Amino acid sequence: MKIIEKNLDKVDWELLSQNKGAIHLLEKNQDKIDWGYLSSNPNAIGLLERNLDKIDWVQLSKNPNAIHLIKNNLDKPIDFEYLSGNPSIFELDYGFLKGRMDIIREELMMKAWHPSRVIKWIEEGFDLE
Repeated sequence: MKIIEKNLDKVDWELLSQNKGAIHLLEKNQDKIDWGYLSSNPNAIGLLERNLDKIDWVQLSKNPNAIHLIKNNLDKPIDFEYLSGNPSIFELDYGFLKGRMDIIREELMMKAWHPSRVIKWIEEGFDLE
């Protein structure tokens, strides 16, 4: 990054705005940012949160770290095609999954620890502790 910092006049700001590792440079040079590209940069969330008026909402729809911004701004022009491909739109419901496992937990334990199976393991020398 030292080369970039010493040659800011030669930087391609569109590409730099996409660069996940360039946030510190972009913070210092906000007048040069391409906000469309920055909106899709997963590491730019803090900068985007401080500049909501500059966000490109279509590009933000692709950003996996921006789901909370999208949820809170559904009145903006969200691109639902891009949003549909965003891996962060799904949240696992661990309570629901645990409930589904509880249904089979007892049966699974009864089969796994059936006395005949435990006797066989002991005979074969397995350490059960």
